[in-house]
Amino acid sequence: MDSIDKLLTEIKTEYTESKTIPPQNNLTPVKSVISNTPKSNVSIDSLLSEVEADFPETKTEYTQYKSTQSNNKLPPIQFVQSPATKSDRFIDNLLADVQADFLEQDAAEEIRKQEELVQEKIRQEKLKAKQKLALQKPAKAWLAKLDPLSSEGLWFERFAEGYPDKLAAAIDYLQTNS
Repeated sequence: MDSIDKLLTEIKTEYTESKTIPPQNNLTPVKSVISNTPKSNVSIDSLLSEVEADFPETKTEYTQYKSTQSNNKLPPIQFVQSPATKSDRFIDNLLADVQADFLEQDAAEEIRKQEELVQEKIRQEKLKAKQKLALQKPAKAWLAKLDPLSSEGLWFERFAEGYPDKLAAAIDYLQTNS
């Protein structure tokens, strides 16, 4: 930071010094030299040598400046973000509040969907229980008619092995076949 301040001070002093130095009257403006000289005789090298002769100290200062600049490379300028203003903080807070509201709404919606799923499962279970209760009488009648030694009766005996009783097996069998 000090090197930047020093550089700025040097530039400022050079600028103010150049304004305070009165113009030299013995210098001929370059335009007049070019306009007074025929174009074929005008050579850039001769004009350059004339300018250098008029300003010998400028050339040496320039070469000295260039050599010091090549040795003293300044670090790249880094921009610092200015502190947030009150309106920026207000907007940030407002956006955070809105985002929090949306997250809260999303969470509430998710909870509502979960509750709906639970209610639907309960409804399905009740419906199955009601259907099984409704099939209890027909299942008892079907079991009464079933001949245990017939092929259907033998098949049902094997089917009912996975159930707690024959009535539950008969209800399930009738429910899937209706």
